[in-house]
Parts: sequence; structure tokens; C-alpha cells
Amino acid sequence: MKRLLTRRFGPVPAWAERRIDAAGIAQLDVWLDGIFDAANVEDLIGPECG
Repeated sequence: MKRLLTRRFGPVPAWAERRIDAAGIAQLDVWLDGIFDAANVEDLIGPECG
């Protein structure tokens, strides 16, 4: 997932890496299905929290 995000959008922010690391398989599948439709990382996995 991180490799694909990097190829599509450039460097993955640390907050996004943490969210990916904590995600379950079902969530990763949803994100992978949407990777080509998203305009940026935030559109795909949501905004940075905190």
C-alpha cells in the first residue's frame, strides 16, 4: 500500500503511514480499490487527525 501511494502521490506523510500500519485487511482492500480514483492521500484515507 505504501509503495503504491508513493508511486501515485509521492512521499507518504508519517500520519498516513501510521494509519496504514494500524489498518485491517478489509480497510486496506477498500483503500487499494480506490487508489486510482483519489486525487491525493487525504482523499483516499482521510485527513490527518490530531
